Amino acid sequence: MTSSWLVAAESAEKFSLSTFLGQLVNFVVLFGSLAYLLYKPLIKYLQHKSDQVAENLKESEDQRVSSLHRLEESKKRLSKLHEEIDRMRREAEIEAGRERERITQEARAEAERLKKLAKEEIDSLVKSSQRELEVYTLDLSISLAEKRIKEKMGPELHREIIYKAIDKLGTLDEPTVSN
Repeated sequence: MTSSWLVAAESAEKFSLSTFLGQLVNFVVLFGSLAYLLYKPLIKYLQHKSDQVAENLKESEDQRVSSLHRLEESKKRLSKLHEEIDRMRREAEIEAGRERERITQEARAEAERLKKLAKEEIDSLVKSSQRELEVYTLDLSISLAEKRIKEKMGPELHREIIYKAIDKLGTLDEPTVSN
């Protein structure tokens, strides 16, 4: 490796001006003719690329503006959506309040109806119990009266009552004298 480097260094020492000038002229002629031949197509190509880049930039700007416009519309719709949701929530709360009030009124009416029905049933049971108590009291009074009468009534009192009853019957059959 070191030897090839040395060879390159020695060859660099042999500089020839004529070779250099020849190479320079070849370079200028080659690139000059290339520039002359390719100038118009290269300019056309660069102009076309420049136009494409400008058009792409314009399209990108249009898309950006369009996207911003759609974003603003979406924000407006979203804010309207929030407003709509709030409005629907308020309406639902109002409707729920009305429904709660209606159910409360129905429950009160049903409770009143049940109270009235229970009162009527209680009144009916009280009247029925009073009748039963009256019947029981009458039965008890009659049986008590019978017991007392049987205790007080002996054979003599029994005969006396029968004679009085017969005497009364006898006076009923007699014709009454009218004036």
